[in-house]
Amino acid sequence: MLRAWALIFCSFFSLQVFAANPALNISFTRLPGNSINEHKVRYEDLKGKVVLVDFWATWCEPCKEALPHYSALYKKYKKQGLVVLAVNEDDNEKERDAYLKKSPYPFPVFVDQERKFMNSFDVVAIPTVFVFDKNTKPVTFVRGFDAKKAQALEKTIQDLLNTK
Repeated sequence: MLRAWALIFCSFFSLQVFAANPALNISFTRLPGNSINEHKVRYEDLKGKVVLVDFWATWCEPCKEALPHYSALYKKYKKQGLVVLAVNEDDNEKERDAYLKKSPYPFPVFVDQERKFMNSFDVVAIPTVFVFDKNTKPVTFVRGFDAKKAQALEKTIQDLLNTK
């Protein structure tokens, strides 16, 4: 129980620190490779878009809870300029592929087998989602997933989409 409270506190504190300090060394200058599903994107296509980058794995229950929410956000806001990129951190390719066959998503899914992309974002736990503005500058990140975080994330996305 104490461990759970520590994780909640750290996640909340991290969100506040990041939002207050945009100078953190997070740089989004490339994609983690090629998408493994039928949804393709090039880094150049992200210019002028609000981008949500989600780090997830099939063994992570909160990740699997979050992905349908990000799918709904994407469907709701894609015409306004939202792009969602899912970065899978599974070691087991068969489990990942079986999960994606059962639960296809309407946005590109990437594999980060050597965790280089995850490490470049300083991700220490999953699920972790980052939101970038229309200039691919980091705006916020969220560790974990619950209804309150989902609402705050959607509000941030709405605000960024309404920014010129």
